Amino acid sequence: MPQAVTQRYARALAGAVERQGKYREVAEEVGSFARCYRESIELREVLESPAVLPQAKLRVLERVMALLELSPIVRNFLRVLQSHYRLHLISEIQDAFERVVDDRMGVVRVAVVSASPLPPEQQTALENRFVRLTQKAPAIEYRVDPNLLGGVRASIQSTVYDGTIRGALDRIRMQMETA
Repeated sequence: MPQAVTQRYARALAGAVERQGKYREVAEEVGSFARCYRESIELREVLESPAVLPQAKLRVLERVMALLELSPIVRNFLRVLQSHYRLHLISEIQDAFERVVDDRMGVVRVAVVSASPLPPEQQTALENRFVRLTQKAPAIEYRVDPNLLGGVRASIQSTVYDGTIRGALDRIRMQMETA
């Protein structure tokens, strides 16, 4: 159920932002509040406690939103979450919102792991390959894993493209075992 709820709120926020087209700005603001919420035990205790009156919770929420200088659309959204007792799902809603925004903007997130930093020409080649593969604009996050022997492993959502040496050796081993 939480995933269905988070998707519903994420789509509602995206729909509200659509006219303005400020998806990225809103995503940053929601992320800013989500970080604050995750990192502050006191804030969570106040906003989640049944012992604190709703008016007091709203005053605390208003103060935090003012300190973070959130836009009116994000403020309204957070008020709705608080009034429906869903503020504790803010991190999950943030993730769902970013996926909805990526989809609406034609962006696909790609995680690329390599044994050493990739030179710019290889990064450009990978980006072009992902454009052809997904027909979307890739937003690539590059990471280095010194435990890899060589090659590159890329993940797009739940699909993994393993071009590492270890991956090639594993495929050869599996072929030999089934032969």
